Amino acid sequence: MIKLMSLLLTFFVFFMTAAMTLADDTAPPSRSPDSPVKTPASNVALTLSKSDDEPSKPSEAISDNTLEDKSKEMLTEIQSDLTIMRLSWKIVPYAVKYKVTFDNEELITYINGIELQVNNVDKIFKVEALDFDNNILADNLDIIEVETNPLIMKTTTEFDKMDFAPLYPVYSWIPKCNADFYQVQLLKNGEIVRNYVTKTKDEDDVYDFYDPNPVNESGEYYWRVKAMSRFGFAVSDWSKETDSTSFKVKAPVKYAAFGDSITHGGGAITVPPSMIIYNWETYCEKPIKNLGKSGDTTDQLVERFETDVLPFAPKILFIMGGVNDFRSDILGWHTVSNYKILAEKCKEHNIIPVFVTPTPVNPPLIKKVKFIDMPPFDWKTHYKYACDWIRRQENFIDLSLQFEDFDGYLRYDLTTDGLHPDIDGKKIIGEAVKNWIKEYLKEDK
Repeated sequence: MIKLMSLLLTFFVFFMTAAMTLADDTAPPSRSPDSPVKTPASNVALTLSKSDDEPSKPSEAISDNTLEDKSKEMLTEIQSDLTIMRLSWKIVPYAVKYKVTFDNEELITYINGIELQVNNVDKIFKVEALDFDNNILADNLDIIEVETNPLIMKTTTEFDKMDFAPLYPVYSWIPKCNADFYQVQLLKNGEIVRNYVTKTKDEDDVYDFYDPNPVNESGEYYWRVKAMSRFGFAVSDWSKETDSTSFKVKAPVKYAAFGDSITHGGGAITVPPSMIIYNWETYCEKPIKNLGKSGDTTDQLVERFETDVLPFAPKILFIMGGVNDFRSDILGWHTVSNYKILAEKCKEHNIIPVFVTPTPVNPPLIKKVKFIDMPPFDWKTHYKYACDWIRRQENFIDLSLQFEDFDGYLRYDLTTDGLHPDIDGKKIIGEAVKNWIKEYLKEDK
């Protein structure tokens, strides 16, 4: 016990000194979230990268290897009586979180894996999938992988299962024991082009990162993540380059989808777009380039048309924005005026625009989950105004009949949070786009 206290004291003095010595420019800013939900750039603390014209070398990412090595040695000695185990399992549809039970302890994780400290590797673990209301969706989940004292971060992205990586990638991983925040890097053709730092563990449930910048230049990319302590040293090695963390960007593409979070992907509140289960393109059977960006209004779609659409020169562009307009203070006529601007821009560049009616919202569910702003009282008026204009266009997809309940709300069985469609909703969108393409190809012959 005395030896342990001595080591702890040495550890504290060592890193207080190091913290005062090292520059503090990269300390993540503070935030107090009310939920584990990720929003666009909500988990972005700091961009550390140089410009794309001046990429860093991978070797430059670590400023003091000696400090990191010493720090890891001290951590290992202090924790010598404990073992870190990493468990992972398959995603359960509609699960918002997972409860891991062992030795009468209960831990909650929001992704399909967890790292925990144990004093005996023979522990028996029980994993349950829970919905938002803590109802059990699946009991005694099969643990597909168990690792002991892992040093390398385990990623959960599924880029290898996508026809195209999203324009705005989301990077995700299983959180690391003893990590306070994470360093995330994007590499192009082997050189670092972006370097980010996430929020701290106290500020957010850190298991994913929404890249705030588009990846719109052709090339071969992969991303990696490293766990960091609050004192600024690494507590893991970089994740490995794998098929699931790698992707290619190329142009032109035949089909692309332009929109907000409904296009971007993700669902059941906590599952990010880095996994295909809640991405509608998964159920389309046609290769669609995802140009969605979570949180966008139609004003923002207009603003990023040149930078985010034109580099891919799609023949057909599915335009799916509008929900962030009518659920805020943007009126229907303004949404329609932006639709018209987008249609004109498509015409100028020989792109066929296909407008998709925005999905409605469910105010009672939004009120229940609390972390999404309530829509204004007259949201349906502006929602219907936008849908009516879309139905008068030459090329459109009308989703309203399949998504609305008797009150005109987003159906309860299609959403967890009242805003984002879950699996069945994404299947409706994917199949509707697939059927439109099938009919278009018939007429095009």
